[in-house]
Amino acid sequence: MHITPVVFLGANYYTGLSGIRTLGRRGIGVIALDYDFSTAYGLVSRYVQRRLLCPNVNTQEHELVDFLIKLACDLGTKPVLIPSHDAYALMISRHSEILSQHYLFHHTAQGLLEQIVDKKSLYVLACEHNMRMPLTLFPADSEEDEAAAAEMTYPCLVKPSISHLFVKVFRRKLFIANNRKELHEALRLSREANLDVMVQQLIPGFDDRMFVLDVFIDQAGQATHTMTAQKLRQFPANFGSSTLTHQYPVPELLEPGVSFLQRIGYRGYCEIEFKRHQESEEFYMIEINARLSTLNSLFDACGIEYPYIMYRDLTGDPLPPVNLDKHLNYAFYHFYEDIFSVRQYLRTKQLTWKQVVKPFFAHRKVYAVWSLDDPLPSLFFFKLIFAKAWRKITSPFKPKGPQKA
Repeated sequence: MHITPVVFLGANYYTGLSGIRTLGRRGIGVIALDYDFSTAYGLVSRYVQRRLLCPNVNTQEHELVDFLIKLACDLGTKPVLIPSHDAYALMISRHSEILSQHYLFHHTAQGLLEQIVDKKSLYVLACEHNMRMPLTLFPADSEEDEAAAAEMTYPCLVKPSISHLFVKVFRRKLFIANNRKELHEALRLSREANLDVMVQQLIPGFDDRMFVLDVFIDQAGQATHTMTAQKLRQFPANFGSSTLTHQYPVPELLEPGVSFLQRIGYRGYCEIEFKRHQESEEFYMIEINARLSTLNSLFDACGIEYPYIMYRDLTGDPLPPVNLDKHLNYAFYHFYEDIFSVRQYLRTKQLTWKQVVKPFFAHRKVYAVWSLDDPLPSLFFFKLIFAKAWRKITSPFKPKGPQKA
């Protein structure tokens, strides 16, 4: 029997690694692509059938499209195409017309993915469809800066429209402004870097008031697989990626989240992040991830294998619907990053040692990188970590270059 292969875009992060494992464990041939083998620890997974060096999605988008077309022609079949990062998802969206002739992937309305990934246009979209989000302002000049500073409560957030561009410049996801002066400074720095940013209300509450709704919407527009989870810790603390998250039923998120995605015409898998206001108890949508989640290993443990669900839908053999509405007591754990998040929580007195330790005895854990049946990526990952640490330790002792006269 012919098994349709998968071309997997991006293997330098545990998002891609976990997706590769999901499909490989199902006996599906995975062809993994990355533009930098030196850091792509997902490529050494036992579940990768072929490893290919591809053009850089950030600087060689058209060359990457040509590369993918040639790959599909060489395979002599129409593979499933799965992105593990926003940059790959956006590339597929922009070139969907030509790529759909060679690959199977879920189509959304033209330009919808760009709207979702861009936080500014997502806010506009949410307002149009009555989806609650934190108050967000878009000052474009000094006069509008003053108006925004007067209207906002503090602390507030200065967030980028496109996250990965902001992170590349500032090595952080956002700025926190505790007063008007800090807000003006954050806006100035962002404009100097030619980055489009917004000013957003900060929803009060600790990180355990962050929740995710993960949904798969089939090609007919039906939400066939849903589950929710609650974040417990993040790195960086308060505004980062999850380091400890457990599966937890939150039925109040299903109707607003699913109906919003259906109204805007979304197809395929996505994750909506919410925060519950500590006073009003209302849920606010924070962002949408239109590619595989960093929590994929948690979903696998709970029996909701989203990459496989996508695969079966695209190959014309969909799985029976599942809404996970019971607590299975699994938790996602990123051992390495959680060390740093715990340090931040303790230093800022947001958690005590007792609160840090308690979750370790409360859940069955699945890990971001480590897997007993696939240990090599973990060894590669820690090799990268040790190499980075060694460079940091030895850099003060390395001879400097010649001084300019």
